[in-house]
Amino acid sequence: MLYGFATFGAQFNSTTLSSEACLTRIEAQFGIGRECATLGTSLYLLGIGFGPMVFAPMSEMYGRKLGVFIPYLISALFTFATSISSNVAGIMVTRFFAGFFSGAPIVSSGGVLADIWSPSARGAAMGLYAICVTGGPVFGPIISSLLINSSESLDSWRYAQYFIGLVELVLFTAGVCCLHETYEPVILSRHAKEIRLSTNHWAVHSIQDTWHLDLKETATVHLIRPFAMLATPIVFLMALFASYVFGLFYLFLTNLSVAFNIKRGWTGTTSELPLVAFFFGNIMACSFNMMWGMRYGTIIAKNNGEPIPEQRLPMMMVFGWLMPAGMFLFAWTSSASIPWIVPCIGVVFIGMGFISIFQNALNYLVDSFPKYSASAIAANTFLRSVFAAVFPLFAKQLFTHLGVGWGTSVIGFIALGMIPIPFYFYKHGKAIRAKSPYVKRVQ
Repeated sequence: MLYGFATFGAQFNSTTLSSEACLTRIEAQFGIGRECATLGTSLYLLGIGFGPMVFAPMSEMYGRKLGVFIPYLISALFTFATSISSNVAGIMVTRFFAGFFSGAPIVSSGGVLADIWSPSARGAAMGLYAICVTGGPVFGPIISSLLINSSESLDSWRYAQYFIGLVELVLFTAGVCCLHETYEPVILSRHAKEIRLSTNHWAVHSIQDTWHLDLKETATVHLIRPFAMLATPIVFLMALFASYVFGLFYLFLTNLSVAFNIKRGWTGTTSELPLVAFFFGNIMACSFNMMWGMRYGTIIAKNNGEPIPEQRLPMMMVFGWLMPAGMFLFAWTSSASIPWIVPCIGVVFIGMGFISIFQNALNYLVDSFPKYSASAIAANTFLRSVFAAVFPLFAKQLFTHLGVGWGTSVIGFIALGMIPIPFYFYKHGKAIRAKSPYVKRVQ
């Protein structure tokens, strides 16, 4: 649970500067526009994209505990640095590095689940972990708005940074004091060291002791291979689909309040509350994913324990269309003459569709490339972070110039155009993996 809470905190931090209350105060205090103020969120997300390239091998060499909580402490310190920044440049630099170091729990906490649970028993844990990953960004703007609106001071935007910085310090302390190492090779290495010291048998070593961090290998696995894998049709299209919906996720998280302000005149924390509907949709989709995960465990057992990637796709095929459908419902029911609950139902559908697409696309990539799953995940993480960083920058202009209806519909039509992707791979994915020269080149 502590790893999940650490991930929740890192994701929560990604949207603490995205609430309308926070952005308006930053704009007023530093005399900048909305795009520049939004860079505080975008640069944090870019940092998350680059961080896993460093922290994934670090957790494999030094263990999950050190590989997660040492960077997490550094992220908290950069968050405090943001809170005391006296200029825009300071905010942007510290936000990037806060995101960079917060990438450690996001990329490594999933590995903790793999350390503890078998694939057939991992479904429920992954579902709860997914709720932590998506719940953090959802509640970031809400809590941020509550803290900031407690004061009329322009400096009150710093309160949210104080708050999440303190939360991260508490989680760091709890993790260091309460958690044990879960990564088996590191556990065996430490046990071998204890035997050497207690018996003076210096020949006792584990396999981990013979492995040293190779910069060339690290560059290949975590820097070069992920981009090479993006050249394969399966990784590119699935990562593109998952990254696009992840970008939409952050677009709505950072600008849903703008839409409710334009159409209904909602202000302050009230305008951020519809994000709860998004989280409700996330929970519903995670529940369905967990049930399908149990079914998938049975399918694996019948296939001699070998994964069948295409069996990850039915959830995308059944529920993926809810995301564009929810966007259209939200777009054309956002008028003040229609009860507020109707567009919020659309937001629930968006949340359900997002999780159904995002979580199962990631599982599909892992099962398609089990030997290179780390590279596939790194490719997906980098691309989705770029989309998530860019989309919030144009969201307010989209809603103010095209209107909430057409602005949402434009991005909804693009999402609708991607819905056939899982259907195509469900039918042809196995043949593509067997014949594609790109896949053979990566392998």
